[in-house]
Amino acid sequence: MSHDLGNDFKLIVLVLSLGLDTFTVAVSLGIAGIGRSNRIRVGSSFALFEGGMPLIGFIAGRLISGAVGDIASWAGIIVLFGVGVYMVYEAVSGEDEANFSIDTWRGLLLTSLSVSLDELAIGFSMGALGLPIVLAVISIAAQAFILTFIGTTLGNRIGERLAERAELVAGVVLAGLAMVLVVEKLVGR
Repeated sequence: MSHDLGNDFKLIVLVLSLGLDTFTVAVSLGIAGIGRSNRIRVGSSFALFEGGMPLIGFIAGRLISGAVGDIASWAGIIVLFGVGVYMVYEAVSGEDEANFSIDTWRGLLLTSLSVSLDELAIGFSMGALGLPIVLAVISIAAQAFILTFIGTTLGNRIGERLAERAELVAGVVLAGLAMVLVVEKLVGR
């Protein structure tokens, strides 16, 4: 089996885009004044959810892909584009995201779940497009922990404006990657 550099590039772009989204949330938590003791707890929770959700989505994407063939890869591209557009919308709409208290286990779980829903959709896309899931899960979980820790630490210094721009960039990159995949599929025919 040959090594596919195109898949490596797609995976890197996905992980980095998701990292910007995670960083956005982490900066917001930092601005809100998350304490040092909560950083590892929040980072671990985000890593667990953000690493687990793509696995669930991947399995669903593979199952659907096996059942409906090439249509699933188109569905994966559409989902990827939709996630990107939604992230752009969230960044420019000015609407506040749900605000859960991470001081309670319930609040932390709800926050982790809400942050990781993008990864569920991305996992579906990876499954439908045949991207490597093990490397993706490890990379996504690692970036989630690291960027949560960094974002919460620097949050009060960076400010909300940079966090909003990071989410905008992440959305544009994901939507752009979806468009590249469309062109790749059309040219590859």
